Amino acid sequence: MTLFREDDPSLRKCVRHGPSSARRSFFLPPTNYSKNSHNIKQLLVSGTWMTLAAMLRFKRPTTLLWGLGLCLVFFFYVSLPSANTDQCECRGHQKAVTTSAFLGQSLFQAPKTFPNDRHKMAVLVPFRDRFEEMLEFVPHIHNFLNAQHKNHHLYIINQVDNLRFNRASLLNVGFLESGVDCDYIAMHDVDLLPMNTALTYEFPHDGPYHVAAPHLHPRYHYPTFIGGILLVKREHFRKVDGLSNKYWGWGLEDDEFFARLKEAKLEIFRPGNLTSATKDTFRHIHDRRVRRRDMIKCYNQQEITRHRDRQTGLSTVRYKIQSKKEARFFVIYLLNSNIMTIQGAPMTILNVILECDKFITPWCDCTENVGNVPKSQQKPEKLDDVIVPKLNRKKHLSQDG
Repeated sequence: MTLFREDDPSLRKCVRHGPSSARRSFFLPPTNYSKNSHNIKQLLVSGTWMTLAAMLRFKRPTTLLWGLGLCLVFFFYVSLPSANTDQCECRGHQKAVTTSAFLGQSLFQAPKTFPNDRHKMAVLVPFRDRFEEMLEFVPHIHNFLNAQHKNHHLYIINQVDNLRFNRASLLNVGFLESGVDCDYIAMHDVDLLPMNTALTYEFPHDGPYHVAAPHLHPRYHYPTFIGGILLVKREHFRKVDGLSNKYWGWGLEDDEFFARLKEAKLEIFRPGNLTSATKDTFRHIHDRRVRRRDMIKCYNQQEITRHRDRQTGLSTVRYKIQSKKEARFFVIYLLNSNIMTIQGAPMTILNVILECDKFITPWCDCTENVGNVPKSQQKPEKLDDVIVPKLNRKKHLSQDG
């Protein structure tokens, strides 16, 4: 895989002048060097004949002297760089950049804008260690939204600390860090690709719009499911104080968010009248055999995360931005001679360090205590606050994903 920034001087010279120019600028001396080296070679040749003539003046030149002289001249001759630079390549770029026609001028154009779309969507993608999935997701969703003439900007919220993955907190961070020109967000999984062009990412005027509805999602089909892809207006997200920050590891943060939306009396809308179903509306590119989900429960995590969280949310998330990169670059991914490009996708990568209050959520790090609090020590449950859905595995879960 090769990553190039748009302002990469080596790539720019490859595109404008061909590979030999880029190599010459990085790995060769100035252009007059080849002419100078040719002159040096001529001097060495003439010097060789002068040396031989001088040696012939001796009455008995030894064989060793002849051998040393010839070897020395030959060594210096072959060690000089060749004057032919037309055949050299862009080092490491041979397959990535072959012709300027392949790259085109579109790589250096500004992202498309659609004047007829009066809104702009921030696509928030919680992320950690799924680079191959991101390479497939970014160009797909960018082209999918462009086809719908939707103004959008991608935010890859990358968790770089050593704590357990916290999808909900990353979405809170993405909401706070996304541009003020974006008036609604898409909470989007990186491993879920929309395939049916009838799926729309329209501004959710009346309430949250669940694109990956239970009757369409390839894996989860229970009625209260709102994960995968959810569109929310900024004012609605603030109204419910975002998502809970207590969900370290995998699962249940969407179910708790559903309880917040229900409590705020926000109706959830879903797509209808589609010709596709669970098998062909989306493509789920997550392989559980390669990347196992973090389903460990430690301390009193299982007890606490079963209930509605009224302590944490958008207003309490604590984090640091390690770096923020406006990714006006494109990626060329080489795999079995297949070339995939991410061209012109407006994308911001946020490298985020989350902070954990171990007094509230000690399970953000389960390296010291793996195991749950015994049921005898757990507090009685308030059934009104339980957010864990009751699932029929045959009816509500599919094996895909």
